[in-house]
Amino acid sequence: MSMTRLSIDSLLTEVARDHAESWRYSRNAVRALSRQNFVDTQTRAEPDAATLAAVDLAATRGQRIVFVNGRYSARHSDDATLRDPTCGVAVTHADDGGIVLDFRDDVAAPVHVVHVNASLADASLWQTACQVHVCRDVSATLIEQHVGQGAVDVFGKLVSEMRLDSRARLHAICLTDLADSTSLYRRARCRVGEGAGLTITQAHAGGRLQRLECSIDLAGREAACETRGLFTLRGRQHVDVNLDVRHDARDTRSEVFWRGVADQRAHGILHGGITVGEGADGADAQLQTKNLLLSPHAEIDAQPVLEIYADEVKAAHGATVGQLDEQAMFYLRTRGIDPVQAREMLIDAFCGEVYAGIDDKQLHSRFAALLADRQEIAP
Repeated sequence: MSMTRLSIDSLLTEVARDHAESWRYSRNAVRALSRQNFVDTQTRAEPDAATLAAVDLAATRGQRIVFVNGRYSARHSDDATLRDPTCGVAVTHADDGGIVLDFRDDVAAPVHVVHVNASLADASLWQTACQVHVCRDVSATLIEQHVGQGAVDVFGKLVSEMRLDSRARLHAICLTDLADSTSLYRRARCRVGEGAGLTITQAHAGGRLQRLECSIDLAGREAACETRGLFTLRGRQHVDVNLDVRHDARDTRSEVFWRGVADQRAHGILHGGITVGEGADGADAQLQTKNLLLSPHAEIDAQPVLEIYADEVKAAHGATVGQLDEQAMFYLRTRGIDPVQAREMLIDAFCGEVYAGIDDKQLHSRFAALLADRQEIAP
């Protein structure tokens, strides 16, 4: 039980620190979790058929690695291609249960890492780690997918590190679709080398509490990152996203593009911070977040922050929180479109730009279907 208390108490310690302003809107959610007794997931859970179907992507067959409650599951993985030493990526399973992905050559198909949160008889906790390294001049795509099932609480913690060498390219795609009984804490650190490019596309849905902390260090000259994200929430779901992008070299570029949708009594938070350090002249930093409230009881807190300590910098940020455009709704209604369909059309148009850059049709459809499913609520 000591490991369980340590994991939960480590979050409480961070929340209680005087400087932990980034936890401001999630303190109560974490304290509510702390009142439960979680047990470590020593017992292996069995994903149901619907959960396994949700992670079956044609483009990643042979390159899919499945974890169930933080433990690698050879039975549910489909990673025969990755076991071939000539496939371009070396996969190492660490002693602590984590995984290391070393992209040494271009890999045509995405590598797919799945985390299944499966309920046991008692509230349970898991934790694991993932390290990603993309070698010089190599291009790769990584899909990270989190799914949940069951009515008993599960608390998961994933710590990730990504390192891109000179002129490397990585598109990291993350899709979370969790049961309301699941809480997920993700912490990611990314370092982008000279001339390298990191693209992150992510969508968050469901969950009792989701917390993402993502720090990106543009460490090399002409390093670039683009992060596009979306949360779509309903009920009492709670998502807290904390992004921190730092420009530490000349002529670096960053773009943060985020959309949020909250209905009923859901609560979404986005803290987007961009820092241009000393000597990072020529940096181009852009941050934009737009959010929709679909209920008078829903809440979205958007906090864009720019800190600039260099000259010759191009930077801008903006944040809006509002409701569906009544004039647009009226226009669609006058064309014979019923209110529910009109609402869905406007929300899809509002959010679709986030995942428009995903080339794989099946994965693109999963993003669209997730959005559609989460908005099937009477207006």
